[in-house]
Amino acid sequence: MMHNDRRWCIAPVATAEQLAHDLTERTWCCCNGFELSGYMFLNDATCGDGAQEYAVVTRRDDGSFLQVESVTFSWCDYFTALDIIQKILRGECDQADWVRPVTPRLESPEQHGCCPHCA
Repeated sequence: MMHNDRRWCIAPVATAEQLAHDLTERTWCCCNGFELSGYMFLNDATCGDGAQEYAVVTRRDDGSFLQVESVTFSWCDYFTALDIIQKILRGECDQADWVRPVTPRLESPEQHGCCPHCA
């Protein structure tokens, strides 16, 4: 996660297939984040029209967060993205050598309102 001062507006996603489609077929504001099965996919792009890089974060039992992956979804097709998302959801990235604690600022749509990154 490159942006320690960014606030992310988290929206739930129903399925890995929906998330793979949304992350490969659309461009999102830098403050958008998605939650699926306990994993948050946080837009970590440097700008709105740049590569759509996502930090993948999970919450530990003690309430702290770990970043378990970083994926540039704009470089993936749907099937590659789906494969990566399914791997993450199976927990295959949770024990990687580079997993690290992070402190994302997560907000509901009501809390988030509007920020400089919103379109």
